[in-house]
Amino acid sequence: MKKVLLTAGIVLAAQSLFAQVWFTKTGAVSFFSHTAIEDIKAENNEVVSFIDGAKGEFRFQLLIKGFRFPKASMQDHFNDANYMNSDQFPKAEFKGSIVNTKAVDFKKDGTYKVDVIGAMTMHGVTKNITVPGTITIKAGVPSVNAVFMVKRSDFGIDVPSFSSAKIAQEIEVTVKCQYAPYKS
Repeated sequence: MKKVLLTAGIVLAAQSLFAQVWFTKTGAVSFFSHTAIEDIKAENNEVVSFIDGAKGEFRFQLLIKGFRFPKASMQDHFNDANYMNSDQFPKAEFKGSIVNTKAVDFKKDGTYKVDVIGAMTMHGVTKNITVPGTITIKAGVPSVNAVFMVKRSDFGIDVPSFSSAKIAQEIEVTVKCQYAPYKS
């Protein structure tokens, strides 16, 4: 009986040692809005994200108030009830799967183009999206880069009429995460 338990313990330890789960709490999500009147950009460097290579799962979550702007007034307006209403909707998140997981060798250094499909929740609205991106494996550890467009109207983000010419209808979102092995 002791040998069975010892063998089971060794197998479980080996599985966790070779598990393909990575984590970060310092990922970056930025956005950029371009209009003829004004460019608006902000970055959040407190993004929590997981990748499970074996299951092909990808998740990230961030606090809306974590976005930093070049001007304090932009940050105040962004979090205001007339825009993101971050008191009522404090988080944004994405839960998805890598469509072509088998194309990524998480044990081999390289750069792999992927598509991630999943549900993005922002401003109280959940929408299914597909995002093209890149997973780079270096020394056995992944990093992720993705750039995609988000329509404000898809997430019920309206702006006051006096601001509508300053804020693009489609916002460019960039995700950059450098991971470390996840330890539970």
